[in-house]
Amino acid sequence: MRCDEYKSCLAKESREYVPYDVNGQYGQLFSIIEERYKENTESQSLTLQKQMNRYVPIHLEPDLTSLSEGDREALGYILKAAIVIDDIFYEQVWNSNKMLRDWLKGHSEFSPFDKLKWAYYSINKSTWSCLDENKAFLSTADSAVQLLTEATKPVSGWKGIEYRAAFPLHKPPGANFYPPDMDKAEFELWKSKLTDKEQNDATGFFTVIKRHDSLSSSSLTQSDGSDQTKTKDDLFIVPYSKEYRPFLEKAAELLEKASACSDSPSLKNLLRTKANAFLSNDYYESDIAWMELDSNLDLTIGPYETYEDSLFSYKATFEAFVGIRDDTATSQVKLFGDQLQDLEKNLPMDNIFKSDSISAAPIRVINLLYNAGDVKGPQTIAFNLPNDERIVNERGTSMVMLKNISEAKFKHILKPIADACIREEQKEYVDFEPYYTHIVCHECCHGIGPHSITLPSGKKTTVRRELQEFHSALEEAKADIVGLWALNFLIKKGLLPKSLSQSMYVSFLAGCFRSIRFGLEEAHGKGQALQFNWLYEKGAFVLQSDGKFSVDFTMVEDAVESLSREILTIQAKGDKPSAQSLLQSRATLTQPLRMALERIEHMQVPVDIAPVFSTANKLFADI
Repeated sequence: MRCDEYKSCLAKESREYVPYDVNGQYGQLFSIIEERYKENTESQSLTLQKQMNRYVPIHLEPDLTSLSEGDREALGYILKAAIVIDDIFYEQVWNSNKMLRDWLKGHSEFSPFDKLKWAYYSINKSTWSCLDENKAFLSTADSAVQLLTEATKPVSGWKGIEYRAAFPLHKPPGANFYPPDMDKAEFELWKSKLTDKEQNDATGFFTVIKRHDSLSSSSLTQSDGSDQTKTKDDLFIVPYSKEYRPFLEKAAELLEKASACSDSPSLKNLLRTKANAFLSNDYYESDIAWMELDSNLDLTIGPYETYEDSLFSYKATFEAFVGIRDDTATSQVKLFGDQLQDLEKNLPMDNIFKSDSISAAPIRVINLLYNAGDVKGPQTIAFNLPNDERIVNERGTSMVMLKNISEAKFKHILKPIADACIREEQKEYVDFEPYYTHIVCHECCHGIGPHSITLPSGKKTTVRRELQEFHSALEEAKADIVGLWALNFLIKKGLLPKSLSQSMYVSFLAGCFRSIRFGLEEAHGKGQALQFNWLYEKGAFVLQSDGKFSVDFTMVEDAVESLSREILTIQAKGDKPSAQSLLQSRATLTQPLRMALERIEHMQVPVDIAPVFSTANKLFADI
């Protein structure tokens, strides 16, 4: 406990606390600790405030008038389910993370410093700062204090042992999906002894890996009542439907209630199938239902992205996005989804790697109302799902664009970055239209290029499984750079205005600096650093004598195509060593990048937004 709390207990003459001045030496010790803590608190508070200032609060107030009465009623249950999804994600990050969250929240009103700790923790959803290469911004002294009565024999007048729920200084690469003492070599050795089905389960999206001695006796019981018999150091596969059962049962019940209320047939179907998936661990039908969603109330909920698993990029985290569909904007972006097969046919890679069965990708544009789960740190502006390769091969993917988030980022972040870093004569090219158009194309390009591949040995596999921890960063880089290539292709076909032919490159250049500020431990930041450095080396991006940057329009088209070919070929071959080499050599903070980031820092441009769900919070108050 803090010294001031301890003194408060003494002032109340509580019998549970021995006065610290009962011994002169102890009194001196506590005085030293008190002074040191005060100094550390002041320093830590200043640092935390600077970290907080990198996020600009944005109030989200989408218009709900398009919702029917039934969908409004369903919305209440959906928002409750999203809160449950949040609880699951906290557990996925680290085993004591949810405990720490509750403790920090409960102590957030004790002092301004405690309030600040809670505020920054809420943004990062852990003790590791997303914008600081996942460095811990809290110390063990800030951790949750828990009473462990069962650790000792009961003694009259003594509460028992209090301990701190510690967290690692360095963010565990496997999050809470694997035993904390398991490394990649052990996993691969264990996996090699499994059957094909077991290997698929072990590397699947919706399982965690545990040790025999880390499982409770109840979790070692099969559905038929038999016990799993394994040696102590064996690893086990546990499906999400079992690992997170109490949470998922609650979420499923809420989604069933929402389904009963909804007036939209496709939303009713999504809610029902997603509730079933939570309990069965089979998300295939619910992902199809998500792709077919046609409702003013838009919902994405479940385990999807694998960024948190930086050990293998296998395991999916739970997330929820609740939004209101923008019909006008949705109709405007239909062009991109309809062109995917033509884009695939003309990709800059060998024809042997191309697919002739790319489906048109539905695109939904929404205004975000609420999000939960894996939505920490920098906010996403769009996503392309599902990640299930079976569905990608059969039906392609669907995209959701968060228009109000994109507008906020452009206004509060990208424009100020352009003022700081883009040469005066090219600033006019930084405009919302090319910025937003590239976002749409980025998401489309997640749906083309290699996904399921065949290795030279004849083995059928996926890009994700072969590239493992390098997959996420390379896939984000692919979507970005191939997105630029695709825009140029569509302009040449006459499907997009020629006015984009220069503005898209300058807006992309400014966007590089925006994303790299997320840090090189994050997939998007790492992917952007790779792209910037490649294009800079090829002469497409130029650092001028005044310290600002410009685009060489005579060089950029070839540079974009060359990097597109490089990444697509690595993915098509499942070439992990080449992926590692490319990222290690190019995804670095080079001197030109440092200069740009210093200029942006000097101008105190926010790094990202912190959404304030004004409308959703009013709805929560009424629930």
